[in-house]
Amino acid sequence: MRSNRTRYRPPYHPAHRVVFGLGVIGIGTLALLDNLHVFGMPLLRTFWPLALVLFGLSRIVWPRHAGNWLFGIALVIVGAVMTAQNLDLVSIRLRDWWPVFIILGGLSILARGLFPRYRGAGACADTPSTLEHGDRIAIDASFSAIRQQNDSRAFKGGRIDVTFGGVELDLRQAAIDGPEAVLEISARFSGVELRVPRDWQVVVDIAPTLGGVEDRTVPPMNPTQRLVLRGDAMFGGVEVKN
Repeated sequence: MRSNRTRYRPPYHPAHRVVFGLGVIGIGTLALLDNLHVFGMPLLRTFWPLALVLFGLSRIVWPRHAGNWLFGIALVIVGAVMTAQNLDLVSIRLRDWWPVFIILGGLSILARGLFPRYRGAGACADTPSTLEHGDRIAIDASFSAIRQQNDSRAFKGGRIDVTFGGVELDLRQAAIDGPEAVLEISARFSGVELRVPRDWQVVVDIAPTLGGVEDRTVPPMNPTQRLVLRGDAMFGGVEVKN
């Protein structure tokens, strides 16, 4: 029997591919010049952090969700500092400054909380919510946002894996096949919003690490179907509501 499982991947902004391609070309060029001994200093070992700066700038110019520009700023700063250190312009011990990344992660979560409906230029605001019918979901979102509806009458669960992004999943038109369905969630520096039918009982078994999980559903009087949420939320949040 052919599985109805759908691997969902969001559209990618063309400019991101251009930036990534330029970064690869730059690294290759530096490696070639090193092999040919054109300059008296190791170019690749010295200037490779500039690839982080380039990638960070792309996050700032083409943000995909609220707080995404904070991640871009962090990449630009790290890349610039590492390059300056390779050139002996500064002397910084990164192990003393790692809490800055925790602070930036918190600011990113705060920005997503203050602007939950924010969509940057080129983000998924231009992409309508996708309707799926498969009995299992498999959502993989990295540096992007996904909006999806599922109306399967034999829903069995699935998995949501999101890093520096956001997922909105609407299950209000779905029905569980059997007494229970299990949905695995892994959210890192991200937000996940679930909407479930009013007659579903929600059981949350998600371990938050500097993140949060909020169940805002109204417990049904006589639950016949149960959705179990398992996984982890690191520097992120999971919200469930009817």
